[in-house]
Amino acid sequence: MQTPHDRFFQEMFEKKVVAEDFLKNYLPQELLDLINLDKLQISKKSFVNKCLKKYFSDVVYRVELNKQNAYIYWLFEHKSYPDKDVSFQLLQYMVRIWEHHQDHYDEEKLPLVIPLLIYHGGKRYNIDKRFSAKFNIQANTEKFIPDFEHLLFDFSKYSDLEIIGSIQLQIVLKILHTSFIDNDYDKIFADILKLIKKLNDTKTILEYFTTGMKYILEIKDYDFDIMHDKVNLIIPERSETFMSTANKLREEGKLDGIKEGMKEGMKEGRKQELIETISILIKDKLPIDKLPDNLESKLNKLDLIVLREIRTDLLKDIITIESLEDLEEYLN
Repeated sequence: MQTPHDRFFQEMFEKKVVAEDFLKNYLPQELLDLINLDKLQISKKSFVNKCLKKYFSDVVYRVELNKQNAYIYWLFEHKSYPDKDVSFQLLQYMVRIWEHHQDHYDEEKLPLVIPLLIYHGGKRYNIDKRFSAKFNIQANTEKFIPDFEHLLFDFSKYSDLEIIGSIQLQIVLKILHTSFIDNDYDKIFADILKLIKKLNDTKTILEYFTTGMKYILEIKDYDFDIMHDKVNLIIPERSETFMSTANKLREEGKLDGIKEGMKEGMKEGRKQELIETISILIKDKLPIDKLPDNLESKLNKLDLIVLREIRTDLLKDIITIESLEDLEEYLN
């Protein structure tokens, strides 16, 4: 099942104008000089494992690089924290692209695949971009280690990566960049609406407004009435569209009562994200693959405020956990 993150990312980056503008503004110039963007062509095939679609989305474009076939592979990580296995997953998807290419093209050489990772989580990205970093490399064994480096574009709340490009691209990246930001969202939401209003034609405004508002309504614990008031103030002609989008989500069961239901659903989703983040932080500290069921059950019974405090304590090393007994005592 597609998540709101997945739908928004794919719908936006499958637009050639967005993908092309992203490459023009964010690819290293020495790489961009090799690529003929006029030959940029979307591939509708996804290479992400079904079990990982909750956390990753992908978009693939075929392109001409120095007059040779090549692929640009966007992997979008929509966890709230960086995944330390992402380079291994990228390698798997690159192999699938090569297999797919061999099935469709009679070429002796494999095409270049340029892996791009877009991250917008709520935790600072600190994972090594080289695949070889996953190995304990011994002397005289380097030639047996497969290696590549992915390009990282960090649009998390901690990133200082500047949001540039066309208005369309800025809208997409601004929404992604602020997905895990709750403080002062009034100003952020107003800025997004002002960007949408700058679009040139009515059709484009309606398209980006509808897609953007649907995504924000689904993922944000933000007061619905305030959102509606701001739409009325900044783009009053879209007020009816906003209400229509919200009502459609409500009918689909994605908004339970527009306001209170949305908040409850988001709280539960955030609770699960917090528990997952806490579990990963604990597993980093202890030599375990999985939390014991009794400790996971204790975490599930805690409210959001307490879970946030635990996450902060773990991130800042405020507590010392050297064993499962330490953890159990802390949770008690």
